[in-house]
Amino acid sequence: MDLLTIALTRYSESDDLLSQCLQSVSEQDHAHGRVLFLDQNERPDIQKLCKFLSSEQMVFEYRPIPARGCAYARNTAITLCRTDVLLWTDPDVVHVPDWATKMAHVLATDQSDIVGGKITPLWLTRPRWYMRTNVMADHYSLIDLGDDTHATDRIIGGSMGLHVGRLGPHARFDERLGRQGGTLLGGVDAEFCERAISNGFRVRYVGQAVAHHQITAERTRLKWIARKFYYGGLSRGLRGGKPQPMNKRRATSDYMILGAFAPLYMAGLFFAKFRNVMSKRKQALTP
Repeated sequence: MDLLTIALTRYSESDDLLSQCLQSVSEQDHAHGRVLFLDQNERPDIQKLCKFLSSEQMVFEYRPIPARGCAYARNTAITLCRTDVLLWTDPDVVHVPDWATKMAHVLATDQSDIVGGKITPLWLTRPRWYMRTNVMADHYSLIDLGDDTHATDRIIGGSMGLHVGRLGPHARFDERLGRQGGTLLGGVDAEFCERAISNGFRVRYVGQAVAHHQITAERTRLKWIARKFYYGGLSRGLRGGKPQPMNKRRATSDYMILGAFAPLYMAGLFFAKFRNVMSKRKQALTP
């Protein structure tokens, strides 16, 4: 297949999680090109691992970058990308061996400018009942829209592909959104897709391109879940518009989770809207 670039970053994820991601990227079938790892938490051992995994087919390039968040790292990857096809993943995701070829194949057609693959959970601790709900699938960055390839209005950054050549200057992420500075801000993928679609670009879901999101014990704790709901509301408020969950199916267990955590989401939402109003007033008063 033609040359491609696979890029990823990490802010504070462990070397163990990251190593499994990098290993799975190095084992992609029939993939040729460059793996661009932009490290916001520089570690010599990971630099050595990148050098070890590098091959004639896939050259691993290790670059330390300032700790300015996910969106900044993605924009840096786009700037450094020398191929039309850029695939993006997260440091706690592992991929099946044909993930890259399936994603790149769909991007190579004229029907796709942005693609996203299926992401299923890989539990690193025994999940409780509420962690398997449809509501929590959004917060765990999981997506399963079937096994086919079809149009969609949203994908998830743990398994994302861009045709940088066709997107041109529109291939930029909003650096106000996404994880940064230890927060759990989100919305960067949704905002990017909404903006791309409004500009006439096509987003497709690739059900045969499968990745597994490693969900650590920390993310099963109620404290983390509470923070995720709060930052989910904050992210929505910063973007504007109404909440639009990826997984819209609801069972009794989903309503139980919403009853417990929706107030935190609303608190984040109203705080962001208040900030937006105050910011506009300040701008209006500035000579």
